[in-house]
Amino acid sequence: MHPDDLLEQLKAGVSPRKARNLDIVHAVCREQYERGSKDYSVATIARISVERGGPTAQTIHNKTGDDFKGLIAAWAKHTGGAVRKPRKVNENPIYAVLDRIPDPAVRAVMGGVLAENRKLRGEVNVLKLQANIVIDQRPMAASGVQQQSIQILPASHGLTESEKEALRHAISDRLMEFEGWHQDESGRILNSKKRMIFKIGFVSAIRKILGT
Repeated sequence: MHPDDLLEQLKAGVSPRKARNLDIVHAVCREQYERGSKDYSVATIARISVERGGPTAQTIHNKTGDDFKGLIAAWAKHTGGAVRKPRKVNENPIYAVLDRIPDPAVRAVMGGVLAENRKLRGEVNVLKLQANIVIDQRPMAASGVQQQSIQILPASHGLTESEKEALRHAISDRLMEFEGWHQDESGRILNSKKRMIFKIGFVSAIRKILGT
């Protein structure tokens, strides 16, 4: 179906605000076509849409945003464009999970956790390069060195209570029920259409961070 025809069909019977937002998304997509761009990703369309008072990326990604996604997909199909931005080859694919987190607070906390993990892995690699380390295996009394205790900090060390609460909320039954999500037998989080929201290990990773 041509995007113009789909627009008229989607606007039938909706509120004036929804019709206006559909018009804005439609206009943005048309401009992408006119400037020769093949980028019809939600991130790009929403960024331009917000500048004109239209729907945000979160609004389009929500369950009530299917009409917007359908209109964007129709433009992509009509023009031979793509609804997803090509990911850079050198970009760590694990960060793709951040794009699937709708809650900004949770997204920010998880971004910090991933960044800290990347930093620690880099430090470990540096230590591996310094392999010529002599370990003093003499008893403490013989070496005359005073024994020092080592404190093992939990994974949640340094997180504020609000950040911890945001992580708890991300895997709470309340959020799952509100968003229509569920966890399958392999540990993935799926939406009502059985599309994957979070990969295997997301829930268990947060539980380990929280120590639960």
